Amino acid sequence: MKVAGKTVLVTGGGGGIGGGLAEAFAEAGARVFVADIDAGLAEETAARIGATAIALDVTSLSSWAAAKAVTGDLDILCNNAGIATKFEPLEQLSPEGFDRVMAVNVRGVFNGVLTYLPAMKARRSGHVVNTSSTNGLLPHGTFAAYCASKFAVLGLSDSLRQEVEDSGVGVTVLFPGLTRSRMSMAMKDELGMDDASWDAFSANMMEPIWLGRAVVRAVEANEPYVMSHPDHAPLVERRHQAIIAAHREPAQPGYAPNVEGLGFLE
Repeated sequence: MKVAGKTVLVTGGGGGIGGGLAEAFAEAGARVFVADIDAGLAEETAARIGATAIALDVTSLSSWAAAKAVTGDLDILCNNAGIATKFEPLEQLSPEGFDRVMAVNVRGVFNGVLTYLPAMKARRSGHVVNTSSTNGLLPHGTFAAYCASKFAVLGLSDSLRQEVEDSGVGVTVLFPGLTRSRMSMAMKDELGMDDASWDAFSANMMEPIWLGRAVVRAVEANEPYVMSHPDHAPLVERRHQAIIAAHREPAQPGYAPNVEGLGFLE
């Protein structure tokens, strides 16, 4: 799918990675709608790149319906809005905090798909981009709720890709590493860094526009994954090797399934 001339909605587009996505699609000639729960931030980004701003609470289907009334059907939906918790052991996280992370990071993606996918399938053309995280591949202690939500985005996206593969709709998952975003820039106090340490740390943050450009290329090539930080590959490989190594003898001695009957698992 060529992006030029297409209609795109980016959630969480008021800055950071979402702002980079919106800017890159606008740069490529798309008609962009910048959606954010903070209308002011959406308007700032939209004004900067020549797009249209929309206030959107991704946890609310009525808010999604209001957005669709403005955008009409989409060619490309970027489910990017997300939140994180502070770093703390899971048992110290409140149930309300856990539910909020899941509502934004997972239910928000589901709500977007529910709102815009049917028309894409009927038209046999469209693309869905869902933002996961490096932590959707590599779990991190004291960040369990966020990791769980981003692993869920991967599972949802891979399943959705199988569902729509014959309908002309593509699905891409973005796995950002350390990027200059509102989420990352809010980490200074939590990490307890002095100014010099923070300056060195933040200097390693990737600029969001480059993630956006990588996503544009992936949409045009219908690629399933965008890995912004390939330096994580050895850690991902180590984790997957451990999973493969656990596939030893079946739990039930002598178990021999009828492989032909399990084709749906392939």
